Amino acid sequence: MAVTVGLDIGGNAVRAAVVDTGKSSRVVRRYAEMPLPAGAVSGGEIVDEGAVSEAVAAMWKSHKLPRRRVVVGTANQRLAVRQVDVPQMGREELAEALPFQVQDSIPISVDEAVLDFVPLEQFVTPEGEPMESILAVAVHRDIIDSVLRVMETAKVTPTAVDLQAFALVRSIFGLESGVGRPLQAIVDVGASITQVVIARAGTAHFVRLLPRGGDDFTAALRDGLDLDAASAEDLKRTVGVEPTGLPDGDDDIARARLILTEQADSLIDELRGSVNYFETSSGEERVERVVVAGNAARLPHLANRLGRSIGVGVEPARVFDLVEVGKIGLSDDEILDAQPVIPTAIGLALWGEL
Repeated sequence: MAVTVGLDIGGNAVRAAVVDTGKSSRVVRRYAEMPLPAGAVSGGEIVDEGAVSEAVAAMWKSHKLPRRRVVVGTANQRLAVRQVDVPQMGREELAEALPFQVQDSIPISVDEAVLDFVPLEQFVTPEGEPMESILAVAVHRDIIDSVLRVMETAKVTPTAVDLQAFALVRSIFGLESGVGRPLQAIVDVGASITQVVIARAGTAHFVRLLPRGGDDFTAALRDGLDLDAASAEDLKRTVGVEPTGLPDGDDDIARARLILTEQADSLIDELRGSVNYFETSSGEERVERVVVAGNAARLPHLANRLGRSIGVGVEPARVFDLVEVGKIGLSDDEILDAQPVIPTAIGLALWGEL
């Protein structure tokens, strides 16, 4: 079996999962997490390379993680994912022609971007021309260069850099296959960025990144109630949002819940808009299930409010239902607590296997 490490560079921590992959089983052998200083990563971009490389190096040393076959993820506002229709051709030929095929469809100059694609489906136009739909990915080259410098400084050798969105699909929906599968969505609410991924049968068809997350909830409490950041963070995790309607009362708890609920509704409006946009673009088909993940998805009752607002069943990510768990050094309670934040790292470790 091959051992691969998935490295998730998040807004407030770096996380790694070591996974044995093979034809018959996928086993998580180790999971590690190391906090990041505030501001080291913002909006998915590495701001302080030294701080991030130090955290990565410390995590590798502390947990004795393998230094090769490492797949690291990226997610930020300076990447674009677009569905594009191109003439049918071989994979290698399409890879060479990709800059010319997608240059009018992405908001990034192809000269400044690292490009990749995921094949979706083939079709024939009414004129008889064989075509193929692909999901084209463009990431600013300096984003990738920054990730690679961090890895080099930490003395970790990356095999690939992948989208966190694709990793989420692998870990949450990746064991699904076959035609006729319903559309399903993942909403990953991180510290400063929220990812919306719509997939079918283990393949992402739509990716949108929203520049907001758990830090916005904390900042709203801090400013609205004149709290320090640590107190606002603790209060956020305790109070949560109102499951339905708006909270009543005039005490501090009610005011805090109202602030958080207003932030939640603003985020939910954007999430609903993203899902509606995809559904309108793709025809009559509707998303039938939403899975929530991410550190900020732990906010009490956020998932309930999201489900009621969009009218679709919402459930938490349960990646340990889909992969085996080895002796990773965590108690059952710690494994349960890790469920919202571990999907990206596991999905990155499944790169090339699913």
